[in-house]
Parts: sequence; C-alpha cells; structure tokens
Amino acid sequence: MQTKFVFTNKSGVLLMRLSRFVLLCLSTTALSACGKNEVTTPSLPPLAEVRFINAVSDTGGVDIHAIDIVELSPVANNLAYRAATEYFPTKAGVRHFRVFPTSTNINVTSQIIDDELITLVAGQRYTLLLAGSARAGTARLWVVSDASTAPPAGQISVRMGNAAGGIVNGYLVNTPTTALPATETFSNIGGLTLSPYVNRATGVAAVRVTDAGSTSVNASGAGPAAPATLPGEKPAAGVGSQGTAFSAYYFSAGAPGSANAAVTAPSVIWFVDRNPCDEPAVAACTP
Repeated sequence: MQTKFVFTNKSGVLLMRLSRFVLLCLSTTALSACGKNEVTTPSLPPLAEVRFINAVSDTGGVDIHAIDIVELSPVANNLAYRAATEYFPTKAGVRHFRVFPTSTNINVTSQIIDDELITLVAGQRYTLLLAGSARAGTARLWVVSDASTAPPAGQISVRMGNAAGGIVNGYLVNTPTTALPATETFSNIGGLTLSPYVNRATGVAAVRVTDAGSTSVNASGAGPAAPATLPGEKPAAGVGSQGTAFSAYYFSAGAPGSANAAVTAPSVIWFVDRNPCDEPAVAACTP
C-alpha cells in the first residue's frame, strides 16, 4: 500500500500528491540523480601475463596458486608433466606463489613443493616453469620472459629451451625425420636456458635435439599447424601463420618409479609465446 501525502494552499486547493517512491527520490543528495542510469568503468591495476609449465619429472600433477590475492591471479590445477596453462592476466608487483602435489588426500596436498615470492613487471609476458626435483626438494619456479617482437612478414619466430639439464644442441628443420644439417640452429643450450628467437619462413617446422658434440638425436618435435579459421576470423597461431612466436622446450624422460615413469623418452614440446594478432603488424589482423 502506498503512503500518500496531501499538500494544500490557504484555500484548501490540492497542489500535489507524492508517492513514497518520489519521497525517497527527494531524499537523495541531488534531485537530478533520481532515476538516472550511470555506467562506470572499473579500474584495473597494472597487469602482467603469466602461464605455468610443469617440467618436474619425478612427481605427478601439481597445483600452482598465488596465495596473496585471489583475483587477477594465475592458477594451475593438476598440471601434468610437460603441460602448460594459458596466459592469465595477473596483477603485477611482488606476488606470492605456492606449489602443491595434486591430491584429494589432505596429507598429500599439504606437502608444499615450492613457496616463493616473484616480481612481475606490468606489461610483460612470463612463463613460470616449475623445474628441479620434487623428491630432492629442489623444485622451483623458473621465471622466463616471453617478450618477443613480431617476426617479419611471412615468417614465424622459434627459440629453444632446455628443461632437461645437460648441454644440448637444437636443429630447426622441416620435419621430425629430416636429416640433421651440418650446423645446429641452437648451440650449446644449458639446463634451464633459452636460446634467442630465430626467424623462419612460414610452413612446416620441427626441432630435433642432440647432446652437444653428438649427432645422435635424443628427441624431435613438429611445430603445430594452425587450426582452420572461418571467413572473417583472425588467423590462429601455427607454423603456417605469420606473426606467431614459439618456444620449443626439451624435456627429459619421466623419473623411474614416479607417476611420470610412463614417459620413457625425452621429448620436444612446442608452446605458443605470441599469437599472430598480438601486434597489428600482420595485415590479416586489421579489421
């Protein structure tokens, strides 16, 4: 039931009737704001971009979380060996990360694998690569800058990372079975080290890895082809898509007796660092 208020002049002539809704409106600070729709844009803090890669060979899946704040934080749940997350928009600054073994048993998942502070710079793109040994207590998040300039028109960029240890050479060739050329593309790459990016014409591509000083191939991996796009879509990442940048990581076999024991051989896995449309230099990306 509405409450009605009656106002009269000296002659008793009715002036107006106001409903409770109008009275509430009059009680606001400014009458002009009553019934006015306003759209505000929430402000965001300075952001970086962060993804995780699991390069720990002697344990199973891991959970990686920022434990300082919930919002604008990257997360990985049951991240398998050699697997990666997407890039997450992440609040920049000094951030607190913690790594746990994946489990539904509280006695297992409460065993902290890594706990550390990492500084993230706004506007930068990072990989936090979990490397080392969980059994020996040496697993740590290795901070990798994924900053890269757009490759020239008609080309892609590729670099090689060594997540397996030792010193290795890498060969950027056409296929995983292409004969090794006389000179390696990526020379003497030590453990937890990345080469510079190398530009290459779009098309097929693969990386083959040997120990330094050897011509025996330890592992090979083909670069991913771009998935099909519909008319009007922006080009997807792939070795055939100009403007794409990759990191090809070399991983060791899984540790015997661990949850990764089924990974019986070293491997090369490609990850996308830059999509073709991350910069407007690619004509196909321009609306």
